[in-house]
Amino acid sequence: MPILALFTRLLAAVSVAAALVAQPALYALQIDSESPYSFTITDDKNQSVVSNIGILAGSNNDSMSAVSRDSDETSVHFGFITPTIVRVNITSSLGFTGAQFSTAEDALHYGVWAHPFNESIANSNVSFDLKGMQGNDGINYASVRSPFFVSSAGYAVYTDTEAMGSYSFSSVSHNNEVQFGFNATEIVYYILLPEFKGDLKSLLTQYGRLSDRSPLWSPKAYGPMFWHNDFQRKSGFPNGVNNSQEFVEDVVNKLAQHRIRASAVMVDRPYGTGTEGWGNFDFDKEYWPDIRALVERVAQKGLDFQVWVANRAVPGSQLYNHSESRGWLLEPASEEQLGQALNLSNTEAYEYFGAEIDWLPNLGVKGYKIDRGDEDEMPVWEQNTQSYLFHKLLYEGQAKQWGAASADNRRPAGFYNFARNANDRSRKYTGVWGGDPASSIDGLLQSIRNGIRSGLLGFPIWGSDCGGYTRKVGRNQPTEKLWARWMWFSAFSPVYEVMLYEGSIPWHDYSDDLVSVLRDTAQLHHELIPFIQSYMYQATMNSLPLIRALFLEASQDDDSVWEADESYFFGEEFLVAPITRDDGEKGVYFPKGRRYLEYLNKQDVYDGGSSQTFNMGINAVPVFVREGSIIPRGDIYRNNRQWEDETNKDDEWRPWLNIEAYPSYGVKSSKFIYFDEAYGRAVEIKMETNNSGKTICVSYGRMSAPGKLVFYLKGGPKGFDLSRRGGNKCLRNVETLFD
Repeated sequence: MPILALFTRLLAAVSVAAALVAQPALYALQIDSESPYSFTITDDKNQSVVSNIGILAGSNNDSMSAVSRDSDETSVHFGFITPTIVRVNITSSLGFTGAQFSTAEDALHYGVWAHPFNESIANSNVSFDLKGMQGNDGINYASVRSPFFVSSAGYAVYTDTEAMGSYSFSSVSHNNEVQFGFNATEIVYYILLPEFKGDLKSLLTQYGRLSDRSPLWSPKAYGPMFWHNDFQRKSGFPNGVNNSQEFVEDVVNKLAQHRIRASAVMVDRPYGTGTEGWGNFDFDKEYWPDIRALVERVAQKGLDFQVWVANRAVPGSQLYNHSESRGWLLEPASEEQLGQALNLSNTEAYEYFGAEIDWLPNLGVKGYKIDRGDEDEMPVWEQNTQSYLFHKLLYEGQAKQWGAASADNRRPAGFYNFARNANDRSRKYTGVWGGDPASSIDGLLQSIRNGIRSGLLGFPIWGSDCGGYTRKVGRNQPTEKLWARWMWFSAFSPVYEVMLYEGSIPWHDYSDDLVSVLRDTAQLHHELIPFIQSYMYQATMNSLPLIRALFLEASQDDDSVWEADESYFFGEEFLVAPITRDDGEKGVYFPKGRRYLEYLNKQDVYDGGSSQTFNMGINAVPVFVREGSIIPRGDIYRNNRQWEDETNKDDEWRPWLNIEAYPSYGVKSSKFIYFDEAYGRAVEIKMETNNSGKTICVSYGRMSAPGKLVFYLKGGPKGFDLSRRGGNKCLRNVETLFD
């Protein structure tokens, strides 16, 4: 690890310790007298929270066993480094190290992999390596991973290593244990405890302090972004389109024609010459006669231009020939795999690849869809290190051209990279796309679970292939209902990614009803960018995701939230329950602690702890706002909004921002931290209520965009102009929608 990075991590740990040292002891270590490397962490009531029953070492993963007191091969040191973090250091000459935990019978564990094993957000009876995923139903190649897990018992464990490892989560019938081991002679792992009783979100925040946090990406990251699986498939060219370049322009023009908001277009492989259309660092002129002119025209339309990339050298390509002659290629894990990865641990290979691929940002490309690295191009034990290095290389090249996020994240990066194969160290260099989901109801359901699981790994920015990826010409195309349901899910995802394909392009192959759903959801998502970007800014400090498992926000004694995997909180404010049945029926459970207002129509209110069944067509989704919420929503980025009618001045685009307030006398105080990019600052919006005087007050700081403060109340909304200098507005003798 570079000295500066190590110093930064140590400084963060010291800062945490200094902030907490004044608190009374929340936890204590109790060491087993017969086995000094077995210990229990108890809370202030002397109740067991964590039982670390063994430190493991061995010559391979299967032969690891508990380290004894008189071991000559292995040494162990552990203790509190802050009042809520225990650090464990294991050094062993045997080559493999790990640990074992016993858990309560009813404990559930989450994390390690984004892939929804057993179609669940929890890990039960799962054993798998810390590597990429291949050949799985529902979602193939959902490869985000981290050596980190959270327990419903109220703790988390993070192992700070890039080494290849394996995790095992057993059930009650198998002793209810968690075990992990790594191919490393030394590992450090941390046991994280809540800073306040029941505060599981603080586990993710502490994990972020020890690991790497996401940067603030370009506001165009959040979408909607449109891409095609193969712009070069001639049989899929629309009428009047003669080549791939014209096909991209047709997509851009159709978005404007149908008034569909968008922020970027992405060109998938193939686009270059050579096998697989990649590796020669070019665009094939047969399909792209003037790529520079295309990129410029796309930019003029207000859209970023992005492309697919991978660390894969295909025989015969420039990338392969240059690297193979210098011995830079890693041995493939399978002879059947066409292509090998460069060993980016080699400084010369890293610098060569970086210099060659920089032609893309120089062309005008503002971000990459990053693929592969988990498809046997390299030995499996290289995956974690090589994916991290590739993400770093790509981030550096883009940052050199378009600017990196500032150290304090008050200035976002000028681009957006997103990958499906990433480990926790990659978080500071890439966002996430959720693998290749099936174009089916099951694919949608697994994607919802994948988004929740990715959030529990500390990846705040995530999106899925809207409509599903695994389509074939003439079959496996998304039905109109499926695509509409997925569009609503994408509207309430951090990133809205729309996949086009031959035979499944909304404005060519589906009804006007679906185009209307696309238009409405894209507009809604675009208007939620102020909300999304504010949460992404907050994530640079607290490491909390936008898609949140219900148990992160709900009461800890609500047994119904621990395995809920078809609904999620979108930030603290929204409860989202995407429809995952063809008949449009959806059962929704409302977690205890708050009441919920149906958001789209703003009429019906539901009590926490209750359930309700909804049946909706393709024009809606069950989405609810919690009482006491503050939601910034507006149109502050123009992007492709260039379809004004020159004869109608009312149709001209102007930025606006509304602060939506949903007061309840049951919530005395609430706040929202809004990130104002134009000013490069965070703005606190605060709402306070007083039931005795039936008074509601909202205060806010200086903001750059014009707009309104809107109170949603019985009798209808009341709006007031925002003051650019900040302000305070109080209403008296009013009834809320929740009371």
